[in-house]
Amino acid sequence: MDVGVNAAGPFSQRVLALTRPWPNVTVHEADCGRGAALVSAGCQVAHLHGGDEAELLLGEKSLARLRPVLLESGRARTDGRSVLLRLGGESDVRLLLSLLSVAIKRCADDGCGGNGPWCRVGRGVAVG
Repeated sequence: MDVGVNAAGPFSQRVLALTRPWPNVTVHEADCGRGAALVSAGCQVAHLHGGDEAELLLGEKSLARLRPVLLESGRARTDGRSVLLRLGGESDVRLLLSLLSVAIKRCADDGCGGNGPWCRVGRGVAVG
């Protein structure tokens, strides 16, 4: 299934365009009901919640390793097993694509990471 992202910003649209040719990555409606999900091996590894906001499921091990650098960059926030990015430019798109590779690898190694929603919207955490 291929879906659009309602009210998606230009950088979210760019992410969708750049990942379209990636093997084994498809676009579906996000399980949380808000925006689109990038799916690999049956796992929703990233959500584009609308506008230019993205959330990626990196898992605890990957996030523990990357958290200091991500927080120091000032371009990302972490929340549980996920990282949140506000896409404000091409460098943010490149960061998202790099982190998406980490999320896909984690999914291939560990599966979807358990039941239940992992994103803030799915857990009922305020967006913003």
